[in-house]
Amino acid sequence: MSRHSTGLGGSPFPHEAGPDPADRQAVSREPSYQALRSSHRRFGVRATAVAVGGFLLYVLLSSFLPALMNTPVSGHLTIGLALGLGQFVLMGVIVWRYLVHMRTRVTPVVRGLRGLVRHHESAGRERAAFEARTAPREEEYRPW
Repeated sequence: MSRHSTGLGGSPFPHEAGPDPADRQAVSREPSYQALRSSHRRFGVRATAVAVGGFLLYVLLSSFLPALMNTPVSGHLTIGLALGLGQFVLMGVIVWRYLVHMRTRVTPVVRGLRGLVRHHESAGRERAAFEARTAPREEEYRPW
């Protein structure tokens, strides 16, 4: 566990710093990354629309149909109170669907992209090591 992830300050270790900008640009051009972004954006728009729509419906019904909202369902439970409690259920369903969406659609693609970035990084390290081995070394062959 790093100092950065524990909140103790300091910069992250080099292996935790993430890919360099060239690798990020290469990954951002991948079709799977573009599909991931559009899928995540579509889900976010739909979830937000459902949440705001449910809340707006509750507020509009409360404002314009108070007699309906005060209609008893059972004992002291009215339609308004039931719909208000339904907001919590709605938020729970949205959070549950978000978790399912992340587990089924996002996480597999992210793992694949992470592997691609690691492959690019290891290829870059191998290329740098090869260039360092084959580069002329002037300091080693100094004259007497």
